[in-house]
Amino acid sequence: MGRRKSKRRIRVRPRRTLPKVFQCPRCGAVSVSVTVDKGEGLVHVVCASCGLAEDFEYREYLHPVDYYAKFLDAYEAQAAAGA
Repeated sequence: MGRRKSKRRIRVRPRRTLPKVFQCPRCGAVSVSVTVDKGEGLVHVVCASCGLAEDFEYREYLHPVDYYAKFLDAYEAQAAAGA
């Protein structure tokens, strides 16, 4: 005697998305946001906890995570120059 064939369940995996809020290199809080102003052609990266901020020129092909990486590089360069 045979068993009934069970239905095959298909798992739907959620799509991975890029983060919207990042960790601050100075204070360590997860409170760095990236604001894009296409009208002025500026991108403003700011930490809500300690106030660390940097402005960058807007590029159409870059994502907010890319501007966060530039923000980290600028902070590291400033920290290395100050030490």
